[in-house]
Amino acid sequence: MNKYLNFPPLYFFCIYCMIFIGYSIMANYILFDDALYYDTFGDIVGAERMEQFIEQTRFYQKFGYLFIPFLLLLRPFYTAMCLTTGALLSEQNLKFGQSFNVALKADAIFLLEVMIRINYFSIVGADSLQDINTPLFSLIHWIGTDSVQPFLAYPMGVLSVFELTYWILLSIFVSIYTKKNFWRSLWFVITTYGIGLLLLVIAVIYITTLLF
Repeated sequence: MNKYLNFPPLYFFCIYCMIFIGYSIMANYILFDDALYYDTFGDIVGAERMEQFIEQTRFYQKFGYLFIPFLLLLRPFYTAMCLTTGALLSEQNLKFGQSFNVALKADAIFLLEVMIRINYFSIVGADSLQDINTPLFSLIHWIGTDSVQPFLAYPMGVLSVFELTYWILLSIFVSIYTKKNFWRSLWFVITTYGIGLLLLVIAVIYITTLLF
C-alpha cells in the first residue's frame, strides 16, 4: 500500500486518463451502435431525425474526450476538500496534497468498475444507454432504473459495492498518513467525506426534482 500511495500523483493521473479514455473510445465504437440509439431515443427524437441526431452525438463525443481529465479530477478534488476541511477542524495531520493523493489513488476503484461494466456489456449486450450508464453492483442495478423515480437514481447508484470499497481505501490511506488505526481513520472518513457525499446527494436530488 505504501508503494502505491507514494507513486507520483501526476504519473498516476496520466495513466488513469489514458485507460479511461481508451475504454471510453471502446464503448463509443463497440457498445453505442446505431441500434442502441434508436432503442433509447427513437420515441423521443423521431425516426426521421435519428440519423442526424446520431451524427451530432458522435461529433460531440470526439470533443468529449478533451474534457475527461477535468471530469476525472472532480471527485478526487471534492473528496480532498472534505478530508482537508475535516482535518483542519479536528486538528488532524493531513494536508490538502496528501488528501488529494489519497482521494486520487482510492478513485481507481471506480475506474475498475467502469472497465468491468464496459467489458460486461460488450459481451452480453445492452438494451439501452441507461443500462450501460448504471453502476454495477449498486442498488439501482439490482432494482432497475425503470422501477424508481428519477430523483432516486443517483442516491441508489451511490449505494454500491464499489462505493463501500472506496470508503475502505480512503480509510486505509488516511491511516497511513495520520499514523492512526483503521477504525479511527474510518470514523474520520465517515464524518468528513461521508457528510460531503450526503450533501452532494441531497443537492442532486433537489436539482433532479426541479428538472423532472
